[in-house]
Amino acid sequence: MSGGLCYPDGIYQWILKTTFIVHPTNIFTGFYYGMNTCGMLGLALFTTSVNYWRRPRLNSIERTIDMTVAKIAVSYHLYISWYTTNRYLTFLPISLGVGLYFSSMIFEKKKFIKTAAMIHCLFHLLVSIGASLTYRDYFLQRSSTQM
Repeated sequence: MSGGLCYPDGIYQWILKTTFIVHPTNIFTGFYYGMNTCGMLGLALFTTSVNYWRRPRLNSIERTIDMTVAKIAVSYHLYISWYTTNRYLTFLPISLGVGLYFSSMIFEKKKFIKTAAMIHCLFHLLVSIGASLTYRDYFLQRSSTQM
């Protein structure tokens, strides 16, 4: 890639735009359903992702920070989604998203750059959907025990 970018100019912006579309919804649902730790993790991930994807250089501190926060956030969400009443709606999208992340790396190595970027966008979307459904499930669990 030119200039040490992980994706060429014009393609990495897809992931940046996806970040602006997907992450705010996830952050909002986290706080809305009273999952403040998750909302804060979402906010941290949004901040590090925007910082990285506005100019995604392979060997940069921004990438290291973004990937560290992403690994923590996704791992935490996988863990809490496992303990919901409906794992198909919570754990499955997050774990499929993680699988897509690894798939995007394979496509990138095979030089299918646009496909890899699209799959990376789907990764963001699926993890966000699974996380939001996890927050809703915990909210509904709390609501049903209070009745």
